Amino acid sequence: MSETENQQEARDNQKTQDTEAPKDLRVPAALARTAFSSEQSLMSWIRTALSLFTLGFSITQFFQYLDEKQEIIKLSSGPRRLGIALVSVGIAALLLALLDHVYHIKKMKEEGLPPEASSFLPVGSALALLVIGIAALVSILLNWTL
Repeated sequence: MSETENQQEARDNQKTQDTEAPKDLRVPAALARTAFSSEQSLMSWIRTALSLFTLGFSITQFFQYLDEKQEIIKLSSGPRRLGIALVSVGIAALLLALLDHVYHIKKMKEEGLPPEASSFLPVGSALALLVIGIAALVSILLNWTL
């Protein structure tokens, strides 16, 4: 082989190595997009759980207020049960969404998810809201008023 053929072969090898490099970046990029999608789903569940907490707590507080104002007529316990059910469903949904998100992020980290692609902010927000939801449920169950 002549020297020009060797140089040409070296250039061809370099070109194939250059074209193969982006393939190596595809998996971490796909994992990062999936992680961001998982965080977006968790944030949607946080929004839904917050709505359930708010509605359930508001219903129970409103009917408890009405019950205190009308001492003669006793209201049914249906609204209170509905409020408890809504807050409980919100807690369960948020807990399941949080566990699902953590599970998926853990699996993606095992597959090579870059550390920059996962954030603690959605998980921290979900945990804080979970504590607030449990506090709201305890408040409803113990008939605390604001």
